[in-house]
Amino acid sequence: MNDIQSSTLPFTVLSGFLGSGKTTLLNRLLNMTKEIRYAVLVNDFGELSIDEHLITAHDGETIALANGCMCCSMADGFIGALTTVMDRADQFDHMVVEASGVSNPRRIMDIAKLDPGLSPNGTIVLVDAPQFLNQLTDSMIKDAILTQIEEADILMINKANLTNQTTVEAVRETLDEQRSDCALLINDRDDFDPRPLFDSTHMAFSSTEKHMALFDANTTSDHGHDNIHDQFHSCVLRHRKPLDRNTFERWATALPLSVIRGKGVISFTESPNQQWIWQKVGRTYCLESNSGTPEQSSTVVLISTEGMPTDIDSKLYGPFSTQ
Repeated sequence: MNDIQSSTLPFTVLSGFLGSGKTTLLNRLLNMTKEIRYAVLVNDFGELSIDEHLITAHDGETIALANGCMCCSMADGFIGALTTVMDRADQFDHMVVEASGVSNPRRIMDIAKLDPGLSPNGTIVLVDAPQFLNQLTDSMIKDAILTQIEEADILMINKANLTNQTTVEAVRETLDEQRSDCALLINDRDDFDPRPLFDSTHMAFSSTEKHMALFDANTTSDHGHDNIHDQFHSCVLRHRKPLDRNTFERWATALPLSVIRGKGVISFTESPNQQWIWQKVGRTYCLESNSGTPEQSSTVVLISTEGMPTDIDSKLYGPFSTQ
């Protein structure tokens, strides 16, 4: 199978205030990853509890893992760590930066926007469910937390299982007041699988089978649903003929907030000899020209946390409702 991702390296920022659970999430991602080679920039190796059998090399600045992933320390600065990864960019599929707990993630993402070798892939901000409401009463840290929330493409209420439902609902309501336009996920389990949160933009396209795959998802019809995880659901939509671009973009803009990620290979009637790669993170999406062989068909994969519209809902089907 051939990758349909562009030649640039997808770049994701993982943010959240001190203690929100960023490092734990990264640990789970690295320990569960099999097919996607992550380059992860971290502040401190000491907090990473990577299984020893995964580590193939450790030189103090980088940790090489058996699954093709690598961790790079930002002890000597973000730019230095970024340069280390970009010198080996062809060895990786995705770059993730764990932002400092008090930093503004936008400043990190702005650097990615300036590097032609990187493709901004969104900012995920974790919120500490048990601590969040108290944190907002502390004038010393309130502004930093609200700034992170403002810059999020996806918000995740983390560690919800460590507090009560009343508190979780209060946190949700507060976040809705701050960012009603932002995709929101609640993590209330110890065995949370973070891969769909990152990996849904890394999909493969088979020129022989004409389908897109997300992890081990298999579909047997033109419109199929696959359960990736208890908290995540995927949906594959196809259309055999080129789409009207304006119609497609109206559909993409109107997708519900529960659809947090998406990717597709799209053909438009306005440019029949060209295909486009569509990527969505939260409310943000982009279209990039695809260098592959043009096809008349279009295929997209959507990933949702909850509330995915049914297959008879026009919000989901949109321009894919007819063949």
